[in-house]
Amino acid sequence: RHPLVIVDQDGRIVCVFVGKPDDPEWDTKVFPGAFRAMERASRKGLKSGALTELDRLHRRGNFLALTAGVSFGGGQKVSPSIDAFQSVSNQASGHLAHDHSGAFTYWAPKVYREYADVLRQLFEKYPGFEHNFRNSIFPAATFNCSPDTVAAEHTDYGNNPAGWCAITSRGHFNHKRGAHLHMRQFKLLVEFPSGTSALVLSGAVNHGNTPIAADETRFSMTQYAVGGLFRWVRYSFMTAKALLAQKGGKELRDASDGVPGSRWQWTLNLFSKFDEVAADRHDVFA
Repeated sequence: RHPLVIVDQDGRIVCVFVGKPDDPEWDTKVFPGAFRAMERASRKGLKSGALTELDRLHRRGNFLALTAGVSFGGGQKVSPSIDAFQSVSNQASGHLAHDHSGAFTYWAPKVYREYADVLRQLFEKYPGFEHNFRNSIFPAATFNCSPDTVAAEHTDYGNNPAGWCAITSRGHFNHKRGAHLHMRQFKLLVEFPSGTSALVLSGAVNHGNTPIAADETRFSMTQYAVGGLFRWVRYSFMTAKALLAQKGGKELRDASDGVPGSRWQWTLNLFSKFDEVAADRHDVFA
């Protein structure tokens, strides 16, 4: 139940293994209930034909993944809500989503403030968009609902690099021998027990899981934000191409992006240093 905080050479928090919340119902109601909904959704999709075994094949691994929420990309003109099985989202998964959001807020308050500001503008602009969970800052979620969910090494290049992806795993596996979370750039291999959560720089760091045994099971739920949403809002709800086609568009883009080469430093400064995070919380939420 104690978090493991990963910092860079300057003491900046770059990853957090949150552990389990101090909730007496976590192991008996919240956690099992959320993942039972995922198993039901998987069976329902395969039975109805909405999902097939071919849906298991993607660059993140060989397992079924259901997405829900607000995304961006794929040639879309506007950022639409993604359809998903409603049966995935229940009271228990809402509780889990809230815990993800709470951990994100606690360990990255300045990043949370950026998310809250940008996403408020987005949802006000498009009132037809719906939050997956009213008590979560994250606009999108993926439910990896195959019992053999093990992620291949990958980077979620569409995710916001200035933010974390929240991951919770569940299953019957020996976390001492398998299902570790590895992060290539950090040169880390960390035990990731069932029922625990982690906050990961999924849009910037190669990450994945070590294998589990053939007779073991593992599922996972993730929440995240796609980077294109933030750019869409910054560019006055249009693509870069559309913005540049307008009179004064280049100036507007430069004003949004800042001096060339400076954006990465601004992004880096959103992440709190370990010895400053308490003060950052006070500044953001006081």
